[in-house]
Amino acid sequence: MTFEPMTTDTAALHMVQLFLDPRRLVQLGKMMKLPLRSTDTNYLVHCALGELFGDDAPKPFFVDDDPRPVEETGDRDRFVRVLGYAEMPDEDLEAEARLCPNPTIHSMCDWDRFDSSDMPRRLAVDRCLEFHLRCCPIVRKGSAGQGKNAEGEVRTWREGQELDAFLSAAWEAGPDAEIDRESAYVDWLKHQFDVRGGAEIESAGVERFSIERMTRRTQSNGDGERTAKTIKRPDVTLRGVLRVTDAEEFNHLLRSGIGRHKSFGFGMLKIRRA
Repeated sequence: MTFEPMTTDTAALHMVQLFLDPRRLVQLGKMMKLPLRSTDTNYLVHCALGELFGDDAPKPFFVDDDPRPVEETGDRDRFVRVLGYAEMPDEDLEAEARLCPNPTIHSMCDWDRFDSSDMPRRLAVDRCLEFHLRCCPIVRKGSAGQGKNAEGEVRTWREGQELDAFLSAAWEAGPDAEIDRESAYVDWLKHQFDVRGGAEIESAGVERFSIERMTRRTQSNGDGERTAKTIKRPDVTLRGVLRVTDAEEFNHLLRSGIGRHKSFGFGMLKIRRA
């Protein structure tokens, strides 16, 4: 089942669709000196969008493909399909990309298939929509502490440490509590909406789950050098039905995305008629 953009006459936010050449993505990774064997397509897409469109790059975005090393993708597929939200329509974004000084980067996009559609600026309160979300459900611990896992082993965490939302809930509750992964992730999503506003979850479930290794560039050091860092995080796809409670706040949700690590293709809330 595909999620198509819902159009309106008011051009406030655009869903863009573009197709990137995976071989060019590999070239970009080499130019950036990234470890290609451990760098997945999602992060390469993030880098490519930034190089093509600068500050106007579509974000959040969604890669219509399972994460995998770019070296594998380059041999198997001609193009990688990407969806994203942008404040510019496709013709303005394409004009921005023409300012890219590197022909290799500019040619990675199939411009003949580059397209966009207006998203609704305001949706009626109480409107129900089906949603699809690839997210990274983690929590940042407000203080140091400890708990126990399912085997009764002590687990500790530092202040500010990021933890899988399921592990955080399970360790705090202890081995005698019955906490399942799906419930923990759905609760995490409900909390995101409680904090951000804009909509409430009517129903939700986990469609896909994995633990992924994600490699990204670190911030520049004093010498201007940037190194690659690999982290492990939950990769969860949630699907369900939401109800709009505030049109303006919901529009902001679409623009900003949900959760952390959006540079890995997490956080784009795709919607369709319920």
